[in-house]
Amino acid sequence: MQLNVSLEEAQRLLLQNLISLPVERLPLLQAGGRVLAEKVVVAENLPARALAARDGYVVHRDDLKGQKTLSITGSSPAERLPLPLQKGETFEVATGAVIPENAAALVPYEEADVREKKVYLGQAIADGSFIRPVGEDFRTGELLAQPGDVITPGLLSALAALGKSELAVYPRPRVAVLSLGNRLVSWEREPAFGEMRDSNGPLLVSQAIRDGAHVTAAGAVDAKAGELVTRMREIMAEADLLLTIGGTYAREQAESSLLFHRLGGEILFWGVPIQPGGHNGAAVCNKKMLISLSGNPAACAVGYELLAAPVIRALQKKEPYCPRVEARCLDAVSGKGGRRFVRAHLTADDGNWKVKVLPGQKPGMIRSLINCNALIDLPAGSPAVEAGTAVSVIILDTSSIWF
Repeated sequence: MQLNVSLEEAQRLLLQNLISLPVERLPLLQAGGRVLAEKVVVAENLPARALAARDGYVVHRDDLKGQKTLSITGSSPAERLPLPLQKGETFEVATGAVIPENAAALVPYEEADVREKKVYLGQAIADGSFIRPVGEDFRTGELLAQPGDVITPGLLSALAALGKSELAVYPRPRVAVLSLGNRLVSWEREPAFGEMRDSNGPLLVSQAIRDGAHVTAAGAVDAKAGELVTRMREIMAEADLLLTIGGTYAREQAESSLLFHRLGGEILFWGVPIQPGGHNGAAVCNKKMLISLSGNPAACAVGYELLAAPVIRALQKKEPYCPRVEARCLDAVSGKGGRRFVRAHLTADDGNWKVKVLPGQKPGMIRSLINCNALIDLPAGSPAVEAGTAVSVIILDTSSIWF
């Protein structure tokens, strides 16, 4: 077991010891937002035939020079019209209709000069005008997507157009959240004197779902060690990752560390010198990951973002780490000795990043988490930060930032 490792070393140990989850196949409509686990090669041209890009009249290739009068010989869908198109004739077609053979261009309704079932062409028409050629969107044999690509709405649309009914995707990791403590009760209960509602459990559930996890269990437990180990074994049978909250610090050995040992886990590290939340730890048990986070709300949230979130993303084959930017700090921050992660709100103003320190920075406070979309990373030994200083910022939620 390694003690008091750097954050980067802790992250390396976590990702190094991950066990890949088996790939699953999902119906197309359930695959949005997931990470593709297969290569997709275009099996057919899209469109498979030349199509009308607008409602209008098709023009024979020998009539493109203009100065012609074309007879309208049909107005049904192209599949039911006499084919091929003859010189001096035109068919009326709708958007998306198949273009008949020998048709080289289309005149939209609003640009057509129609008189008594005839279309008068004045100027020359460019070859291919308002016609979608075969393979305009995708061509047979083209690589459309590969493993590791996120299935965006646009990609899902392309896959549907090409007839894909199901996809191989990396699974959503199953995550269990367990709050440890003999004074904790469910957030749904009225606490007795000396008790407190469990707010960290819902916090981690929300964060894990945000990152793509499927939460299999969540709650606060107060049980004897033997009973708790039994309960944890039951939970781990249905989960890929167990997050415990609290019990991370003791003069001899932390409660969560003892529990991990009793489960038969191999401790990877214990103690990461960061603030808030320097007593985090992790273990591997039966090829599954266990991560212990601090019971202080702010420390719990920061520990999750820096240690658990990268694991959840990596299990889905997503980029584990959040992006970083340099931003101008709008507030002064006092200097301290250890490495600190300050909860903050990041904005973009005319392309310039600005970050505001949120109120309630004590580890036991929830207030700083309400509008937190970023963490200011202050290295150990950093002097006090003056307002206007450039700082390194980890973006936790890009969707909350207006550009």
